[in-house]
Amino acid sequence: MNSKLSRRQFGQLAIAGTVVSGLSYLTNKALAQTPSLNPSLNNIVGITSGSIITTDKAVIPEGNTTELDSTASNNISTDIKPVGLVLQSLTTGNSQVLANSTPLAEPGEILNISGFTSLSDGTLVVATTPVTISKKLATPTRITFLGTPIKTLIVSGLKQNQQLGSLLGTNDGRLIGLVGKKNGTPPILLVDINLQTGEISSINKIKFPNDERVSNLAECPDGKLYTSLVGFHGDTTLVQLDSNQKKPIRLAQLKVDGKEWNNGLQSLVCSATGQLLALGAMRYETPNAVYSVDKNSGNMTRLQDFDVAQIAIARR
Repeated sequence: MNSKLSRRQFGQLAIAGTVVSGLSYLTNKALAQTPSLNPSLNNIVGITSGSIITTDKAVIPEGNTTELDSTASNNISTDIKPVGLVLQSLTTGNSQVLANSTPLAEPGEILNISGFTSLSDGTLVVATTPVTISKKLATPTRITFLGTPIKTLIVSGLKQNQQLGSLLGTNDGRLIGLVGKKNGTPPILLVDINLQTGEISSINKIKFPNDERVSNLAECPDGKLYTSLVGFHGDTTLVQLDSNQKKPIRLAQLKVDGKEWNNGLQSLVCSATGQLLALGAMRYETPNAVYSVDKNSGNMTRLQDFDVAQIAIARR
């Protein structure tokens, strides 16, 4: 079954207000209809950002991503908005544009998607930090809950040069993340995030190294937490976080086809079966792809190309 939306259908959804939740559309239709040959990939969704064309009646993605509708095309404006969030199914490639009445970035800003996860109730959450290309003060990090309706909170408790990234919805219903400088450099803090206010509070149990970048958080069904440490040349080490240990436990250097992985990771997630999955690409290579990660050896096996900024496990 073709589950793409026509422009007219998309406009009707926007008018009705149902466009604010791409999660139910993706998980109930796209993900359920086309199971992957690799079961670990079935519930993966990706997110990226892109311009949105607006009309007085609907919100339509820029570019030819849906069926053309001749009655709607005459009403399309050339008013290009700077930011839209797009959810995409890994197994089908189908996309859903998420509209929000509050702009996630203003003209003159570039949107950086710094974290993406799902909560225990299935709600997808994205952290965004607009980067200004002018001298004006940059917009602070926000977390956006992709539910019905969409809710956006400004993250409080950050310094001016900090951003929140690498979100993780834990098995026990919390939202945690990593805080570091906007350029990704240390010091890095593990924090709790208040789901109602967006306020952060430090989790002072683990001390990260000051000579490596820390990115991505993943929790497997057995409760074990994982992240990655990135060296100066992009060399990436898989580590485990244990509340009983003050320092991360180094597990293995990541590598693919016998070559050292040299570019950090975009995302790290854990499937329902306990399989670690990573999103990324080697330096100077495109597009991003999803890899399975062996926790013991660090060997990464390429599973499928997926040209998105971040991935998450859609919990149903």
